[in-house]
Amino acid sequence: MEHIRPEIRIEESTPLHGRIVLEPLERGYGVTLGNALRRVLLSSIKGAAITAVRIEGVLHEFSTV
Repeated sequence: MEHIRPEIRIEESTPLHGRIVLEPLERGYGVTLGNALRRVLLSSIKGAAITAVRIEGVLHEFSTV
């Protein structure tokens, strides 16, 4: 089994917004990483909230990722 090493890029960074891209990921890993990141951010940053998540190629919240 060959392991895929994802590339990590910071595409945008401002005091209020950031965009970090990890690709490619094996099927299902996006959901796992997204949930872990969401939980860490929600528990660590007081008074802040995630208001939107955009995943390229996903049309609505019930799409298979």
